[in-house]
Amino acid sequence: MMIADLVQSNIKPRYKAIVSAVIEGVAQRKIPVGQKLPPQRELAHQLGIAIATVGRAYTELEQLGIVTSHVGRGTYISEIKPKFSPVEADTGQFIDMQTYRVPIADLPGLVAETLRSIAADDAASILLENCPTQGAHAHREALASWLSLSGVTAAPEQIIVTNGGQHAAMCALSTITHPGQTIATEELTDPRMKAVAGYLDRQLAAVKMDAQGMLPDALEALCKSGRRISAIYCTPRNQNPTNSVLPHDRRLAIAEIAERYDIPIIESDIYGTLRQEKEPPIFSIAPHRTHFVTSLGRIAGPGMKVGCLVSPPESVLRCQSGVGMSTGASSRLQAEIAARWIKQGHVNRMMSWQQTDALRRVSLLSAYPNLARAASLPTSPHIWLPLPDPWRSEEFVDAAAAHGITIAPTHSFVVGRREVPHAVRIVIGAPETIDVLKTGLDRLERILQNPPRPHGRSA
Repeated sequence: MMIADLVQSNIKPRYKAIVSAVIEGVAQRKIPVGQKLPPQRELAHQLGIAIATVGRAYTELEQLGIVTSHVGRGTYISEIKPKFSPVEADTGQFIDMQTYRVPIADLPGLVAETLRSIAADDAASILLENCPTQGAHAHREALASWLSLSGVTAAPEQIIVTNGGQHAAMCALSTITHPGQTIATEELTDPRMKAVAGYLDRQLAAVKMDAQGMLPDALEALCKSGRRISAIYCTPRNQNPTNSVLPHDRRLAIAEIAERYDIPIIESDIYGTLRQEKEPPIFSIAPHRTHFVTSLGRIAGPGMKVGCLVSPPESVLRCQSGVGMSTGASSRLQAEIAARWIKQGHVNRMMSWQQTDALRRVSLLSAYPNLARAASLPTSPHIWLPLPDPWRSEEFVDAAAAHGITIAPTHSFVVGRREVPHAVRIVIGAPETIDVLKTGLDRLERILQNPPRPHGRSA
């Protein structure tokens, strides 16, 4: 594909548009490893910009490790890493690739500016007055505006402000189901969801999935099995850990099954907030029975404990009671900051920053023969890597630990007693810098290329 075809005219400055186009093209496999980029003069002519602008873009891409320049030959997408030979375990630098860490967007002075603005308005009331359990109306209005970006059309009266996404999920689970009841969910799911269900004494029933997510036929079979299903919990976008994205026909099918068996749906979008797509959420397909859970934490940073639960109008009061039964009303100060950032466009800027960071990290995978096979998304900070034979997931996690890298054990995602797949989730968004990430990826690729020896010791 031509580089010029990928450059978006609305991104400023123009050199950044070229950088973003190349990174996204590599991440989405539209630009293959080893492809030669057009000469700077040629691309400048195609885009109608100065040669110096293209030169600046190519320089930044080389600094990021996306391209390699060869004098007299041109600039190429960085080539596949050479085969690694076995070496002793490298633990010189401990690298966390387990924790779901959200980087802080580079917006200098924004927090200080916002706090000064709040102090100048009416800091006492914002900080000290009681906040309604559902959240202040102005905050819910701002969240309604933000939710529209994900295809969720909801009135402020349908929104409950929560202390983050996990709190929103807990409020939904604790009020639309009862202790001992069963919730159907993907056979691999977020460990925090498993923890919440266990804490609330809810049972989880695993629904078989494939690379595109939950299988509607398997969900229907579970509903027909005689086991009473009290709710369906699913993650249509950027599912954790598999990165699956439910296609539209499956979203329709799940909504139809829920309608047929009169089951409420809890739709989690905590991991999908950076994804831009036209596919409508299940909430827009079945708004009368779907409870939509999301959070700003993936965009603004882990300290932004502002989430929301969007429920059908007749269920809001019941779901609101979940807030009172748990942590109480959300932090008024944090909700005020979030509302101002939404209204002032800062959340959109943060989204763009996070998307660029995720793209930059995902694009590095193409240089590694084994890691490039992972299920990745341009907006996801984690990958789901099926392990080549003879690796088993627990052996690979141990081998990574021996090389100074922590990875979440795969069994932590498994619902019930189902077989643990030979795959691992690797959080490429966890290392603080690109250089640290490259070091971690080098080590993991080396491990993959040197499988366990017959006597059982890891590479």
